[in-house]
Amino acid sequence: MTPSAFAAMLHDAYPEYRLDHLTPSECQHQPVRKELLDLVARSSGLFALEEIGKSVEGRTLSMVKLGTGPRRVMLWSQMHGDEPTATLALLDILHGILMARGEEWVRTMLQELSLFFIPLVNPDGAELRQRRSVTGIDINRDAEAARTPEAEALRRTRSRLRPEFGFNLHDQELSSVGESPYPAAMALLAPPASTDRKTTTTRLRAIRVCALISRILEPYARGRITRYDDTYEPRAFGDTFQASGTSTILIESGHWPKDPQKAVVRELNVIGILTALRSIGNGSHEDTEFDYYHRLPPNGKRMVDLLIRGVHVRHPSGWERVVDVGVMFQKSHDVVMIKDIGDLHTFGGLETIELADRAVASEKIQVDNILRTQDLFDTLQTYHPLPPLAFRP
Repeated sequence: MTPSAFAAMLHDAYPEYRLDHLTPSECQHQPVRKELLDLVARSSGLFALEEIGKSVEGRTLSMVKLGTGPRRVMLWSQMHGDEPTATLALLDILHGILMARGEEWVRTMLQELSLFFIPLVNPDGAELRQRRSVTGIDINRDAEAARTPEAEALRRTRSRLRPEFGFNLHDQELSSVGESPYPAAMALLAPPASTDRKTTTTRLRAIRVCALISRILEPYARGRITRYDDTYEPRAFGDTFQASGTSTILIESGHWPKDPQKAVVRELNVIGILTALRSIGNGSHEDTEFDYYHRLPPNGKRMVDLLIRGVHVRHPSGWERVVDVGVMFQKSHDVVMIKDIGDLHTFGGLETIELADRAVASEKIQVDNILRTQDLFDTLQTYHPLPPLAFRP
C-alpha cells in the first residue's frame, strides 16, 4: 500500500480511532495517565508503560513502548503545558493501533519499528494551563542545561534509546499560509543542527519525512501546511537532538476555521504521524522528493481570531469611515485585544462578522485595547455566538 493510500485508509478509519471522550481541557496529568494505563491494560502485552522521571511537583512522566523492530522512533508532546493537540493525537494513534492490532500493517510496522511515545512532558504546566513549567522555565529552552527534571528526563531518555528519528510535537500561535488570508493548519520543520544550518545527513532524513507528511496531507489540509522558521536555537530540543544524531521532525499544530477544539488539526496529526511511521518502517519515505518540503510557504502573520467588517468609525473631529477591525482572543473567548483597525482585506479570520455599516465612536475601539468580549459586542451593537476556545499557546 502506497503512503497516499495508507493515509486515505487512516482518514476513513479515524472516527473509530478517535478517543471522543478526551478533549483539550482534559489534557492534564490524571486523565492522560488514566488513559495510558487503560490502553496498556487492554493491549495484552502489546504496549508497555515506563516511568522515565517525575516533574517538579512529583507527577509521573510516562512513556509507552511498543514494537520490536530495529529502527527506533521517539515521539514527545506537550512540552509546553498549554499545547495539547498532539497529546490527543498520540493517544488516538495508540488507540488506533490497538483497534487494528490484527491487521497486517500493524504487525509489519511493529516488526520494523520500536516506538516510544512520551505524551505530556510538562504535566505541572498542563495543570496550570500554562506554557512554562511550574518554576517558570520554558522546558524547550532547557535542552542544554537540563535544569528542570522534565528536560533532564527527556534528554536522558533520548541518550539511552538513541532513536534514529524523533517527533517533536507542539501547538503554534495563530499564523497564516505565507501572505495569504488562510490559516496555517500545520507547520513542519527539520531543525538545523548548527548556526550554519547545513543539511547534514541526519537533517536530510528529517527533511524527507517532512516532505512525505506534506505530500500525503495535501488532500486533507488543502494547501494549509507551512514551514516553521529554521533559526538555530541551541537550547531547543529539536536542534539539540538533530545535532546528536536523531533525525528530528518538528510538527506545530495550527488552526482551522470554526474549529476551536482543533478536531481537524488533531486528525491531520494522526494521519501524518502514523503514515510517516509506517513509511519509516518500510523505507518508502526515502522516495519522497525534497521539493514537497522546500516549496512549503513560511508561517505568515495575516490572521486574526475574529475579523469584523463594516464598522463605521466616527471621530469627534467629524471624520468617519467604514473600516475593518481585527481581534485576538486572550486565552479564552471572554477577553479580547484589538489587534488592528483599517483596511484588513488581505487578512483572514477564524471567525468573521459582517456588520451593516454599524456606527461606533473611535474612542471606543483603539488598537491594543483589552476588553471583555461582551463589551466589544455591546459597543458594536451586535451578537455573535462563539464556542469555547481550546488552549491558546
